[in-house]
Amino acid sequence: MAAVPTRWDPSVFVGVPRDVAFAYLADPRNRPEWQATLARVELLDDGPPRVGMRWVDHMVGGPAFGLRITELVVDERWAEAGTTGPVRAEVTMHFEDAVRDGVAGTVVRIVVRVRGDGLARPMGWLATGLLSAAVRLDLPRLARVVESR
Repeated sequence: MAAVPTRWDPSVFVGVPRDVAFAYLADPRNRPEWQATLARVELLDDGPPRVGMRWVDHMVGGPAFGLRITELVVDERWAEAGTTGPVRAEVTMHFEDAVRDGVAGTVVRIVVRVRGDGLARPMGWLATGLLSAAVRLDLPRLARVVESR
């Protein structure tokens, strides 16, 4: 189930229609173009993005993360879940129509939640904060890449 956004979750305005933003961001193959911490994506399933699609994120200087799409509501919401060792992560992107400075576009809100199992439980809270901060740093790049498509 997709995480509900809170006011502290990062968001960005993208000056493109919601369907354009969603189509680009819902495809894991595009992530290395805008996510600075991601070296590459290794697809485990072929075809278009869909619930159940699996892949591995190979992080820059970090562990690989096995992921899968858990929810895909076209033009509204997309969610993934994954693990690396004792750490589980969930990321949900919410898409809403918006107008900024007379430009019609989309607000993308990215909700990151990380949980650790057992002794790794405190790592979950720290990792949630760190990943949310990393997402915030990626947002200007995300907007530029999506708008240039």
